[in-house]
Amino acid sequence: MTGTPHVTHLPRAFAFLMAAHVCFVLLDATGKALARDMGIPLISFVRHFGHALLMLAVLAPTMGLALVRTTRWRAQLVRGVLLTGFTLSFFTALRLLPQAEATAINFITPFFVMLAAGPLLGEHVSWRRWAGAAGGFAGMLLIVRPGSELAPLGVACVLVTVACNIGFQLLTRSLATSDDSRATIFLTSLVGTVLSAALLPFQQAWGGWPEHLGAFDVVLLAALGVLGVVSQWCLIRAYVWSSASFIAPLVFLQIVWATLSGWTFFGQLPDGLAAAGMVLIAASGIGAMLSEARATRRA
Repeated sequence: MTGTPHVTHLPRAFAFLMAAHVCFVLLDATGKALARDMGIPLISFVRHFGHALLMLAVLAPTMGLALVRTTRWRAQLVRGVLLTGFTLSFFTALRLLPQAEATAINFITPFFVMLAAGPLLGEHVSWRRWAGAAGGFAGMLLIVRPGSELAPLGVACVLVTVACNIGFQLLTRSLATSDDSRATIFLTSLVGTVLSAALLPFQQAWGGWPEHLGAFDVVLLAALGVLGVVSQWCLIRAYVWSSASFIAPLVFLQIVWATLSGWTFFGQLPDGLAAAGMVLIAASGIGAMLSEARATRRA
């Protein structure tokens, strides 16, 4: 599913990556819209359960028990817990913050992953990574500066999201060498379903149950699972048709899509300094990764 392609096709990879970005952003926007009327545990449960159900329907007939086969149950369990924490904290943040700002703050994650990959995974941490991380952190400070009028609780939730995401990404790198990516994605959604279901008794305290669940709300809830699966599939296809060095810098373009989504669906646009912070985060990430790729090719 994620094997190396016989032919590199960059335009096709770019198209799949942009489709993945749009699906990710629509997933966030859907969660933000639902969070106005209902608690986060239910949103998280539907998101993970729908994801698991669709994968089960599509892959179980051909993969069978291979869909749950792993040599590292503990790592898979921790990865699922981290993704559930990511989902709960980020959807809570989206309820409190504009989508663009929440997404941009979350995008400091790649910098910390690059730095943590040195001591934890044995990867070399170059000055380029340190420079990119410094630029990304400075961009985040522009967004959450005093006087930015962002809800402190929302900012705190995004920082919890970042912490969960760092661990999630590092475990994803580690598991990629030992387990089938399809099994990893399915097991993660399965853990997310169980944990979110366990939190449903706290739904009332975490936003409440919806007073009225209309047809449009049902469509939005169903869309959570569909968008989750489609976004993952498009991202995997992008890697099939190109190298990671091509994909990695372009990931930061998702900030642009998140800004457009926040404006289109919620009428929210970042102020000048916040927009400058977003540009700095994206530019630092793209610059660091392109520089790393060039250095690797020269070596």
